[in-house]
Amino acid sequence: MPFEACGLLGGRGAELLCFIPCRNAAQSAYRYAIAPEDVMRALREFERDGMELRAIFHSHPAGEPRPSARDIREAMYPGVLHLIAGAPPAMALHGYWLGEGEVREEPLVSED
Repeated sequence: MPFEACGLLGGRGAELLCFIPCRNAAQSAYRYAIAPEDVMRALREFERDGMELRAIFHSHPAGEPRPSARDIREAMYPGVLHLIAGAPPAMALHGYWLGEGEVREEPLVSED
């Protein structure tokens, strides 16, 4: 807070196993841009641990956990799940597949 938070998740198959918080280089409450050096650090860590980039996380600190028009337009990884957290107090987390202007929600399952 007050900026959108962001991070990358690594995993194997459909399992998300590792979350790496990243800096929002845009420093905005309405947009995120993961700092390039954080992307490289996360990808190296995932590779070292036998994982791949599986999800991109960001928050909407003043809104709903749905992709904005900008999120859809700027999505660059069509095979990677996008996780969006909504505004407090509920802070619901939703997953979406974004690519080529399309949005498909993915139900999230937690295995405590």
